[in-house]
Amino acid sequence: MSITIKTLTASALLCATTGMSAQTAPEIAADEKYKSLETLARGLHYLETMYVDENKVKEPNLVQNALKGMVDQLDPHTTLMPPKAFEQLTIDTQGKFGGVGVIVSQEKGKLIVVSPIEDTPAARGGIKSGDEIIEIEGHVVTNLKNDDAVDRMRGEPGSKLKLKIRRQNIAEPITIELVREIIRVKSVRGQSLAPKFGYVRISSFQEGTGEELGSILKDFKSKDGISGLILDLRDNPGGLLDQAVQVSDLFIESGLIVSTLGRDKDRVEREFARKRNTFSDFPVVVLVNGGSASASEIVAGALQDHERALIMGTTTFGKGSVQTILPLPDGSALKLTIARYYTPKDRSIQAKGITPDIVVPLKTADESPSPKPKSERPETIRKESDLDRHIESRDLSDLAKSQGLTQWIDQWPEPMRSDNQLVTAFSYLHSYAKLDRKEKADGKKEDKAPDRQKEKATTK
Repeated sequence: MSITIKTLTASALLCATTGMSAQTAPEIAADEKYKSLETLARGLHYLETMYVDENKVKEPNLVQNALKGMVDQLDPHTTLMPPKAFEQLTIDTQGKFGGVGVIVSQEKGKLIVVSPIEDTPAARGGIKSGDEIIEIEGHVVTNLKNDDAVDRMRGEPGSKLKLKIRRQNIAEPITIELVREIIRVKSVRGQSLAPKFGYVRISSFQEGTGEELGSILKDFKSKDGISGLILDLRDNPGGLLDQAVQVSDLFIESGLIVSTLGRDKDRVEREFARKRNTFSDFPVVVLVNGGSASASEIVAGALQDHERALIMGTTTFGKGSVQTILPLPDGSALKLTIARYYTPKDRSIQAKGITPDIVVPLKTADESPSPKPKSERPETIRKESDLDRHIESRDLSDLAKSQGLTQWIDQWPEPMRSDNQLVTAFSYLHSYAKLDRKEKADGKKEDKAPDRQKEKATTK
């Protein structure tokens, strides 16, 4: 049923709902269905005409607050966006916005950092995935809607922003001061890890992400060829659905990429892969973590279900819903959850996430358990660290050591060299490519062997 709503004052709406004349059967049915609107109209009228402070009950504010109250009872991704926030979102999807560069999500009344955006004040200032923002400029953010908090963090470039965060395994809150700037996000970045082995990081899915990735892959292929690729989706909060489909389509020749199911259970929308311009002749390792959400999970799920890539890292965020933006007459917009999405094997990852094929937790220096003091250890136990002049340790994947890959890893810039997940992915990728080459070579030998034996038999 389609409804056209005209702008009315609260008192006019009251009159419209109470001064009914003879009605047809369909009109009576509609009146019954929307009878509760009379309650809303009366409430608005009483507030508008009787509340002691008339400046607080102007009609536009009343309507906005009423609508906001409705959506606040729904899922955390359905929100009413003020005009300024709606305008900013439009800029965001184009890859340019103002602020500190942090993606947040509301979870059970808490404001949690999904990920800091690369090379932004938030990332440089030490904000990490999983941090809980508890204060913004001295204002406690408990129970604030996501968009309200984002609006508070935005401001004029050059202005300062003070955040107080709570971090896991750290007792006291941490205060971080950042300087706002214009955030320009390049969604795709690629580089060579070794001859024929490429690395591509997608930081978000925005306009042109699929084209950017396709261009980088073509460049890799034209230079050295590609024996293997690492696709890094860690701390990628998602973005545009169509770009996730395009990225998946670059690696999958045919078949289903993603299904979406909305209110109408009989209408399932499906996106399929096309063979044209597909890169399907080399192995892929996809890196994910708890900051990989939404569109990132669509790509990881599609490549996992098609067995096109090995998914490595830790379980993803688990946002399996699709939102659309609906502009409203006053310049605001309704961000509305309209569907759930499913991987090619009909898996819903909502609140579950994508489980990696190989789980590799990220190791950082501050997470390494410190050895107990010698006085606390049993006298019978001695370790390498107890010996004078012991060699200092340096963590590196055992696979990387055994395969002689350190010559390439040592050339990577930091923090890539210290990224144990990336080192492990590179080691697996190199092993697979090496094994694949050996299998192909052995296959050729076996193909030739019968011909030689046949030739000998004939000459006899």
